[in-house]
Amino acid sequence: MEDLIHGKVDIVFNGHVHAYERSHPVYHDELTPASEGGITYITIGDGGNREEFAIPWADPQPDWSAIREFAYGFGELQVCTIG
Repeated sequence: MEDLIHGKVDIVFNGHVHAYERSHPVYHDELTPASEGGITYITIGDGGNREEFAIPWADPQPDWSAIREFAYGFGELQVCTIG
């Protein structure tokens, strides 16, 4: 999918992993500045579950992974217009 959206998408939201992880801008598993088509991925699936948290993480934490945590919570997305 990255080849189809490269340079056209800034951020991708995913869910249903029962944990939270946000990447630095990345393209094909390599750190890539957003100005060069890197995409930030956010997986937010920590709303609670019966199955427990999704484990294990890839260890060690990849360079592209900015933050990851097991937590119960929710996300809020605010969309603002410019102009």
